[in-house]
Amino acid sequence: MHGLVNRSIEYFARQTHGDAVWTAAATAAGVDPRGVELMCEQDDSTARRLLHEIAALVGCSPPELAGDIGAWVAQRSAIRRLLRFAGRDFASFVTTLDELRGRARLVLRDLELPAISVAPLPRGWKLTPACDEVWLHALAGVLHAMADDYGVLAVIEIRGDAILVDVPVVDFNEGRPFSISDPSVGAA
Repeated sequence: MHGLVNRSIEYFARQTHGDAVWTAAATAAGVDPRGVELMCEQDDSTARRLLHEIAALVGCSPPELAGDIGAWVAQRSAIRRLLRFAGRDFASFVTTLDELRGRARLVLRDLELPAISVAPLPRGWKLTPACDEVWLHALAGVLHAMADDYGVLAVIEIRGDAILVDVPVVDFNEGRPFSISDPSVGAA
């Protein structure tokens, strides 16, 4: 697994729950509490151990924590801009998620995101990512954050190995401002 994934877990833990939670979780997971090496390939089990330890400390399950991390990552300015390039509305964003893996490789060649299959439903989509439960919940968190970002009311449900996205109201709220040409528009 790319170090960027574990670094994201670290930054989420530090910014959301504080340095003490990060230090305790990292120590218990056998990770250097001073921080995760960003550009090194790391064993997949490292992320699982970190999620398990942080979740235990904050009182939630690892999948719930992964969902929170997915939502948090999607709102980081640089990641949000990359995600918003996928489309001018939520429908465009979701229907191009099958291209996310390739787009991520344009930014970081060795970042392995799961392939995502997108199928239309009457009021939304069924997403079937080729991944485990943790990635599934992280993707659901990203979808929640991006629906809010676009101002769409979306009901996002994990059912088995798929994510169902139901959009009962497209113009639910005003979306956050965004401009491709001006990175400061909509910056948090």
